[in-house]
Amino acid sequence: MPITVTALIPSYGRPDSLVRCLDGLLAGERLPDEIIVIARNTDPETRAAAEGWASGKAVAGFKLVTVTAPGQIAAMNAGLLHATGDVVTFPDDDCIPRPDWLRRVMSHYDDPQVGGVGGRDVVHVDGQENAPTVTRVGEITWYGRIIGKHHFAVSGGPRPVMHLKGVNMSFRRRLLVPFDPLIRGPHINDTDISLAVYRQGYQLIFDPEARVDHYPATRPDTPGGRNLADPRLVFLDAHDWTYLLLKHQPAWLRPINLLYALLVGTRRRPGLLLGLPRPRLWPVMAAALRGSVTAVGTALRCPKDRGLSSPPPSEAG
Repeated sequence: MPITVTALIPSYGRPDSLVRCLDGLLAGERLPDEIIVIARNTDPETRAAAEGWASGKAVAGFKLVTVTAPGQIAAMNAGLLHATGDVVTFPDDDCIPRPDWLRRVMSHYDDPQVGGVGGRDVVHVDGQENAPTVTRVGEITWYGRIIGKHHFAVSGGPRPVMHLKGVNMSFRRRLLVPFDPLIRGPHINDTDISLAVYRQGYQLIFDPEARVDHYPATRPDTPGGRNLADPRLVFLDAHDWTYLLLKHQPAWLRPINLLYALLVGTRRRPGLLLGLPRPRLWPVMAAALRGSVTAVGTALRCPKDRGLSSPPPSEAG
């Protein structure tokens, strides 16, 4: 039996980008067997754009799911409840898949040990489409640094990684758990779901030639939008980063990871050692420290078992 694939696309407030993404999917060498668009009940423009797009084309397996709960995680969980493909892929509504993208992604699923596949997102803003070449991608160090770089030019061919990037990731549906609602911001849910599959003993493959073109659009419902220096977004990112480490890392590493977050941090989420010598970073540092400390309480509330049995309010159209 051929492996079937669902393309699951949450969209909010970006109808024009959504239509371009959907057009890109239909221009592919390998078409998805099912396309699910998830839109909010307060966003009639997106729902109308999706319905109008589907009505003018012979699209097999198109579903429009309406959610009442805000946020990307609620939308993706609602979409998962309606997905039927063996593989679920999650292209962002502000990306355009290249013609060979899905063919390349799906070729790796011939190996039964592969649980997830992703690739590069070529970012088209501020000249980032000409990003430098790197050798490391999709790693998490023992002390807690997350190495992404999925949008860089990566040397070499496909390779196993620990996590994929949301704009260009896919997983076997049977391995997926619901996206974690305890994650508060926009940047970590992809790492979290990747680790949930990776920890089951399956390989995640990054194929640098499986590319989508990414045109980062506005985030109308995210505090700080895309301004990574906004203290509101720094708080969310620091919270989610620290929570992720406390949730997934081995117990003996968690105190080390927490100390790393509080004392060192990252350039965008500075800890005490990075932030104190630079007064201009104090507001950002304070937000990052609050986020990491808050994450400890969040980790204590994390349920041990999460199934697909409690769907958010939704309806398929």
